[in-house]
Amino acid sequence: DYERKRMKGEIDQMETALSHCSVSKELSGSGTTNPSRLFWELADIMEARSKQPLHISYRAVGSSTGQKEFVGSQNGYQPLNDFGAGDIPMTQERYDEIKSHGREMVHVPFALGAIGVFHSIPPAELGTTGELDLDACLLASIFSGKVTRWNDAEVLVKNPGLKATAPIMVAHRVKGSSSTAGFTEYLNATCPGSWGLETGAKITWPVGAEAQGSGGMSKYISETPYAIGYIDAGHGHAAKLGEVALQNLNKQYITTKQANIGAAATVALSSGNVFPEDPTASFASVNLYDQPGDKTWPITMVSYFYLPNDMSSMAPETAALVMAFVNMTLSEEGQALAEENLFEKLPTDLLDYNKATLAAIKLPAGMPSYIHEAFDDTLAQVGQGEYVLSGKRQSFADYERKRMKGEIDQMETALSHCSVSKELSGSGTTNPSRLFWELADIMEARSKQPLHISYRAVGSSTGQKEFVGSQNGYQPLNDFGAGDIPMTQERYDEIKSHGREMVHVPFALGAIGVFHSIPPAELGTTGELDLDACLLASIFSGKVTRWNDAEVLVKNPGLKATAPIMVAHR
Repeated sequence: DYERKRMKGEIDQMETALSHCSVSKELSGSGTTNPSRLFWELADIMEARSKQPLHISYRAVGSSTGQKEFVGSQNGYQPLNDFGAGDIPMTQERYDEIKSHGREMVHVPFALGAIGVFHSIPPAELGTTGELDLDACLLASIFSGKVTRWNDAEVLVKNPGLKATAPIMVAHRVKGSSSTAGFTEYLNATCPGSWGLETGAKITWPVGAEAQGSGGMSKYISETPYAIGYIDAGHGHAAKLGEVALQNLNKQYITTKQANIGAAATVALSSGNVFPEDPTASFASVNLYDQPGDKTWPITMVSYFYLPNDMSSMAPETAALVMAFVNMTLSEEGQALAEENLFEKLPTDLLDYNKATLAAIKLPAGMPSYIHEAFDDTLAQVGQGEYVLSGKRQSFADYERKRMKGEIDQMETALSHCSVSKELSGSGTTNPSRLFWELADIMEARSKQPLHISYRAVGSSTGQKEFVGSQNGYQPLNDFGAGDIPMTQERYDEIKSHGREMVHVPFALGAIGVFHSIPPAELGTTGELDLDACLLASIFSGKVTRWNDAEVLVKNPGLKATAPIMVAHR
């Protein structure tokens, strides 16, 4: 009885303590890798702005895995995530699985993205327009291995004056990728006769190098001359890659920078036959490929939230966080962050479409609603509520991030006014090195812009090797080579066999002299040493070895030198 009373007292104390204990509210999503940085930043901001402890996580596993975890086939067809996300709609097969197990889902677009096509043809080798113009059919022929060189007649028709003659170095994504799905579906829908291959996130490619992720694709194109590949436009621009001007439905050649990315969604909504009127319907056939408009980009992708249409059985606190996170992403602040993270924000028409979808979701009874307190608009007392995400609260990390972003913007502005040295690098024969160094010095001094001109004196043979570039994919390791001899036939043939041409430009004449160190007092009656080619050949081949050899004396009467001939060669 004593122990029972003591334990009851302890239980009462712990119950009192627990009533004041805040348990972290959790939200977990998974899916496409592309918006992971955006989602992690939004999660960080929401956690910092909440009075209650929140734990919001997003697992970047790819669109396909995000769909599988939303379907939950290994979990009794209950979702393994609170929301999924993908750059492609839910496949018809998975959508049907969800429906057949008594569930409904909705797609909520949260950002737009453009798949661009990028290349590494040197600007000096582009045609008269200064850009590389391609259409879907020619792209299909290149990526299916039918067109293999940049000087193919089909390429030259669209690009008069194109000087590139090298093989086309195709690159494609190696693992399942929404970029691959969008790119192959676009080619198949626009030019099936030239494509003739499968479509989807992962296909069997007949040609091309494998690139892992957006970073791998950017790296391959930037490091491989004459390459071509597809990538989300933001990553391509961030890597400063050359972009293909792609022909759209209106027969206009444009790049993603020249295009209105949101126009494809606006046109699709106005047509009334792209996005389903019923948001719970299948989106499997929804795409924004090749929509009309002079400035419309032909490979526009939509990134979606996958949400349950009926959240009534979800824990009220979790449902509240799902809605808060989605609304935060769709807010003006969230869309601005999407743009910072290389997406395009949604046009107003698509935001209105989302509002209607979200308003129709069945929510659990007693679900709280989060409200927002802006940084510059204090909600006295109300802002201290349990379900307020207050801009007056920040984490130090968020504060520092904003400060550093401001500094980066300032430095980028300063760099835009900064003159970067223009570089020129040559290598080859040592003989004109002093001349080249002096000319470089003069040019650097006379230029208004900063120049850095270098010449590496390594000998004619090494200069030729570096111009051939056999260890660099047969691309030159120097901007120019120089030699006192013509390019050897073997190296010239190597250059030609790899689709390149070269020219010899004579820049000076020089004499090769033959010099000696016989003391003047020991020279013959002429006071000089006279030799002809045959005698030189005998000396340098070791047949004549002393200065008093009869062949030498015939040409140099009175020569007194008797010592061995000390031959030197390079």
